[in-house]
Amino acid sequence: MRTVSEAAQQIETALKTVDKLRVYPLGDDIDPPGLLIGAPQLTWDGYGSAPTTATFPVFLIVAMDERALELLWQLVTPVTAALDTVQDAVVQSADPGTFPAGSQNLPCYSFSVEVSL
Repeated sequence: MRTVSEAAQQIETALKTVDKLRVYPLGDDIDPPGLLIGAPQLTWDGYGSAPTTATFPVFLIVAMDERALELLWQLVTPVTAALDTVQDAVVQSADPGTFPAGSQNLPCYSFSVEVSL
């Protein structure tokens, strides 16, 4: 059994293996392309004080330019492959969107990563 913090650290460690992408802490200025791990949705199965599942949003963020979509599509596979190395974790989806960064919204995919705790 692991804590939410331990699961987040394991996801971060896996994401740091993706070439050409930096993992940014929440609240940092992002210099795209980059990755950011958001606060997870927590789920309890049955009775207990500790959550049993955490679903983390992981944002893949790129610059807003003519290559944005192509770059997102190229980076989806290596990011997913890195996330697949985390024990008892599964990528549920990758939803397109924008990520607010300062005064602009940057193109992104938001991965939903479920982790057993």
